[in-house]
Amino acid sequence: MIQIMLNMTERELKKLESVIRQKMLDIKEQRVSPKDSGIGGLLNSLKKVDEALYEKILPEYKQLLANKNIFKS
Repeated sequence: MIQIMLNMTERELKKLESVIRQKMLDIKEQRVSPKDSGIGGLLNSLKKVDEALYEKILPEYKQLLANKNIFKS
């Protein structure tokens, strides 16, 4: 797991974004559930360090969950 610091370097921030996007892909491919992925904690950490990036990723994540629930039945 990524250690979250309020003064995160650009490289660490890109790594965090990459991990979040990979978890989103895993959820989309149904390899892991949103709860088991731990993505919520990562998104909360991202919000603390880069709210603009968080605001960009969150709608994509919400759309992913909405689409996932449609195919669930």
